[in-house]
Amino acid sequence: MKQPSHSQLGFTLIEFSVVISIVAIAAAMALPSLSTFIDTMDAKGASMDLVSDLMTARSEALKRNTSVSITPIGGNWSNGWRVTRTDQPAVVLRERAALRSGLSVGAPNSVVFGPTGRLVNTETDTANVSWAITSSKAGVNARCVVITPTGSARAKQGACG
Repeated sequence: MKQPSHSQLGFTLIEFSVVISIVAIAAAMALPSLSTFIDTMDAKGASMDLVSDLMTARSEALKRNTSVSITPIGGNWSNGWRVTRTDQPAVVLRERAALRSGLSVGAPNSVVFGPTGRLVNTETDTANVSWAITSSKAGVNARCVVITPTGSARAKQGACG
């Protein structure tokens, strides 16, 4: 068997440049859809965090036989929110950090669960309360978190309405 000569081993600079160019073009084509995917997952994560905290607040209200509130930090849900026992002294049970840039939340000023686990806000005693989580970035579907007067919460894709 004849051994290949040294000049036949490996890739040429031209072959290497072509492969790198193809990889760069493929990455450039995939980048916008990856960015949209990440933004969509951020919105979904925010809605699931809110549902989780609503369930925690309801559970604590039932367990402790006291009222528990969820209020936005600084009056803006995008800054995060607090789950607080409202008995004296008030105790912060959980606090969520601000949402990622580009996400906004439209919601009521606060929600209070009574000792029975039902909503006790006078304006929300008989109607569902909803939070609309939207993104300023194109291609990202809105999310909606809905809580019934009995206290059950769920998240869904799409606008509230």
